[in-house]
Amino acid sequence: MNEVFDVKKLITLLICVSVLSSIVVLSACSKQADTTQTEQSTAVQVPTDEAKIKNADAVSYIESYSNKDLGLSDDDRARCSFMVASDGEDINGKKYVKVIAAIKHEHKDGNGKSTFTLETKGEYFISFDSSEVLKKNGNSYTKLPLQTSTTKGND
Repeated sequence: MNEVFDVKKLITLLICVSVLSSIVVLSACSKQADTTQTEQSTAVQVPTDEAKIKNADAVSYIESYSNKDLGLSDDDRARCSFMVASDGEDINGKKYVKVIAAIKHEHKDGNGKSTFTLETKGEYFISFDSSEVLKKNGNSYTKLPLQTSTTKGND
């Protein structure tokens, strides 16, 4: 009878361990999902008053990168306008000036009235202290090499 009782204890113990393992795995998955959402929403808008490079200088700096560095085709690069966002962004605790490469599309209604839309082709971020430049790729960022010249890139 002791053997039967020990088997019952063993089965009960195995079931408890299985349930606890499942809870731990599910808990870890939930925390991982929460972390991913947090990482995606870490960009916060900030004023750019303290930035060393901003406005037209920021545009010129980003335009100095090659098409390859910016991830733009020759055709897209030729059609793009580069613009500085009115606010910068705080990405993972560091402040950046945001520069957007976009193609402007004109749409006319039946009365000849024009409306415009912007098709964003690239988003770039220059740190306030100008020590880092990032290119946004979906929900992640790629660090670009720092430029020493602001001559417009064309390759």
